[in-house]
Amino acid sequence: MKRAIICLPVFLSIIIFMIGGCGGGPKYAGSTADEQFRHAKKEYDKGHYLNAIDLFQRVLFNFPGATVVDTAQYYLAHSYYGNKEYELAAVEFSRLLTNYPRSPFIDNAQYMVGVCYLKNTPKHYGLDQEDLKKSMDALEDFIIDNPDSPLIEDAKKSILEARTKLARKAYSNGMTYLKMYSYKAARIYFQMVIDDYTDTEYASRALFKIAESYFKEKKYSEAEGKFGNFLTLYPDNEWIPKAREYLEEISYWLSIQNASGESE
Repeated sequence: MKRAIICLPVFLSIIIFMIGGCGGGPKYAGSTADEQFRHAKKEYDKGHYLNAIDLFQRVLFNFPGATVVDTAQYYLAHSYYGNKEYELAAVEFSRLLTNYPRSPFIDNAQYMVGVCYLKNTPKHYGLDQEDLKKSMDALEDFIIDNPDSPLIEDAKKSILEARTKLARKAYSNGMTYLKMYSYKAARIYFQMVIDDYTDTEYASRALFKIAESYFKEKKYSEAEGKFGNFLTLYPDNEWIPKAREYLEEISYWLSIQNASGESE
């Protein structure tokens, strides 16, 4: 019993040491905000994002009035982004916009909010794409607010990427109905692609499929008109040869219909 009591302080010391050493990050206590920030930035530059997150958070907590806090907030957000925690990164970039509106990082942070939402969307286009809409809204606001930013072209590319993903989802819905022989329902989705996502690669495909759906319904006049529009609007499209084949067949069937009508 006495031996156990004598060992207790040693045991407690070991426990305290272990707890202190398992705090999830480096235990650096710089005397100034700049010192702590430099240490955090070193971890960030090494790609040690979890350590960097811990250290940037300490700068924000310990030195809320320091001149370096907006920079710490900016790199905290980028640390989450580097760690592929895109939703948290978006939150931290948004916090920079709210708390430090005069920061020189404002433009980039606003752009990154949109990028984070884009990155956070499910890879498969058929899953919930709500963050794509948030991404487009954020990036469109960025373009309006920062017309001279060097990131404008990147923002436009990201918007097109988001729009293409939404277009693919609508186009896929149309294809599903087309395979089920629900031609009218299919055309509703294909027309949605044409109307809402004209700038994406799926607009040409949707127009072709509308024409094809009319052909499958033996509505040859409507099909002829749509395939004609396809040839005019997308003369370099890879489906042009197939469209011409359809038009030749349509011409044959229309001639038969006309002949039948005349004989009657």
